[in-house]
Amino acid sequence: MVTQVQSQVSNMGRTPGTSDESRGQVSATKEEFLLLLVTQLQHQDPLNPMEAREFTAQLAQFSLLEQALQTNEYLKALSLYEASANNARAVNLLGKEIVAKGDQVFLGEDGKAILHFRLAQEASATNIYVYDSTGRIVRVIETGALPAGDNSVTWDGRDNSGGPLPPGAYTVEVKAKDIKGQEISVEQYLRGKASSVSFKEGATSLLVEGIPVPLGSILEVHG
Repeated sequence: MVTQVQSQVSNMGRTPGTSDESRGQVSATKEEFLLLLVTQLQHQDPLNPMEAREFTAQLAQFSLLEQALQTNEYLKALSLYEASANNARAVNLLGKEIVAKGDQVFLGEDGKAILHFRLAQEASATNIYVYDSTGRIVRVIETGALPAGDNSVTWDGRDNSGGPLPPGAYTVEVKAKDIKGQEISVEQYLRGKASSVSFKEGATSLLVEGIPVPLGSILEVHG
């Protein structure tokens, strides 16, 4: 009689949720389990009562259900606490200079953007590819030899034909080779002041030089 409820409890024990819907399902299953268990006890044959082992197994299922319900509540509280802590940290970063992982750059109204990247070793040839929102290459910048470490290149906001491109976000890809023509490891990043904070769909991000930056992408904070 309790087989269906036991199956539901086992499923919830594997994948507990934190939404109102999942908590409602757990509560409903708990009530169903108790009702079925009491009904079974009331209608059992006095001459052939439920075996102690079976009764113990059903009580264990009920304990598992209780744990699933408590776990859901703990997960919800933990999620709210983490979101609140992230929001507080993000607000404290406003106005500070942020260095974050990223391959995007925002071209402003002034028609200029600074591209930042770090070379693992000295490069004899470096090419920078700029893509628009459709994934099309709009500009290739050949910088030649560059030293190992941090490098910055200013993009004039023009395409390969020399025409000005509209303001907005662009994707940047940096490729570098050593004197032997071997690929060099490149780490691209974004650098600038955090101007605002965004809270969307449970995620917190900073706006740095016009580009949304998740807190997990931040490498350094200055100022």
